[in-house]
Amino acid sequence: MFGKWHLGLTFPTPGGKFNVTHPITGSGSDFSMPVIDGPNDIGFDTSYFTVQGIQAPPYSFFRDGILDHDLLDFAYWEEGNYVMEDGSVSKLLNAGEGSKDWDSTSFNMILVNETISFLDDHMSTRPNDPFFAYVALGQVHIPHSPPKHYFDGTPIAGVYDNDHQDLLFEMDKVIGSLVSEVEDRGLTNNTIIVFSSDNGGLNMRYPGSVLRGFKGQVYEGGHRVPLVMRYDGVFPHGEVRSSHFVGLNDLYATLAEIAGVGVPKRSAQDSVSFAKYIESEENTSGLRKYIGTWVYRQGKVRDEAIRYGDFKLVRDILRNGQDALYNLKDDIGESRNLINDPEHENLVLQMYEELRKIGPCPEDTSDVITLVNGKQRRCSWFERNLNRCDRFFEGDLLCYSICGRFDNVCSAYPPMYV
Repeated sequence: MFGKWHLGLTFPTPGGKFNVTHPITGSGSDFSMPVIDGPNDIGFDTSYFTVQGIQAPPYSFFRDGILDHDLLDFAYWEEGNYVMEDGSVSKLLNAGEGSKDWDSTSFNMILVNETISFLDDHMSTRPNDPFFAYVALGQVHIPHSPPKHYFDGTPIAGVYDNDHQDLLFEMDKVIGSLVSEVEDRGLTNNTIIVFSSDNGGLNMRYPGSVLRGFKGQVYEGGHRVPLVMRYDGVFPHGEVRSSHFVGLNDLYATLAEIAGVGVPKRSAQDSVSFAKYIESEENTSGLRKYIGTWVYRQGKVRDEAIRYGDFKLVRDILRNGQDALYNLKDDIGESRNLINDPEHENLVLQMYEELRKIGPCPEDTSDVITLVNGKQRRCSWFERNLNRCDRFFEGDLLCYSICGRFDNVCSAYPPMYV
């Protein structure tokens, strides 16, 4: 794993309380020890990462969980811009500790080098073993700080109208470098390459932009992302799949099926394989009929939406706004609300019902529940002994008012507008 971790971890603090403003030099920290709950604790053999990408301290890399610079080689960085030796401008949004050599402009190129080293080591020591490399780029996240030049001397900063677009250009170079490394080693016939993003774009409009919304919203601009996959000799070349929708969470089941690895019963409850759909547009059996998105603010559900076919239902919860129905086939910009169209009344009711089922605040089922051990129970069985909620995930999924771990999120959840 190389790059931005940002999934939470714990710093080693055997000497006392963690120092928020000085995590590296604080008296309670001991960085001769590895961090806790980092990449190496969940299965990665090799890692080189920062805790929060480039946007927040500590501005330091960790190798296999261990701080990758001497404690004497640290600096306290103030918020601001710093001109590097090559003329690139490193930027910090937040003050904090980190390596004295920190340079946000070099982040992505460091990841390329680390990935190349990993591939070299793997091919020389374990050439017959499979590998999985997860490369989480720091750009194009803010602060937008493009390097002056890429590895090969290609100018980056100042090529386009703004830093954001320059970084998109650098990202293209980075992806090209990584794919070339796989190609040069002759691995494209037995390696799956996946490129995607974990959220929609920023609140920046460019000529030709058509999607409404941005990161953190349920509109298409907030969560519709590219997904490009390559597996030479197996996946069709140059084809597009757009008639059905998938989520990033579906990659788990999909890659497991392609690799011939079984998914444990209690794992990946929200992952649906689309492996057969990759092979052919006609293979739609088992794909999602619905897919939902949610936005949380201050511990409450603020907005939610659900897709079904070409239609999308949006609920504005906290602001008590009007719900909306859009036909994305004719209105990808989500500008024409069809919610009051009598023609779609039954469709809207159907989508409301399904949204409640798959959403963060589902109603308790009245049906008999088949547990993972094969036994059948009802929600009342969990209510009689709440410890059963910890042992059987079905309680969390189907008896939410009893076993829900995040029931505080749903305390302000209003009834469906019907």
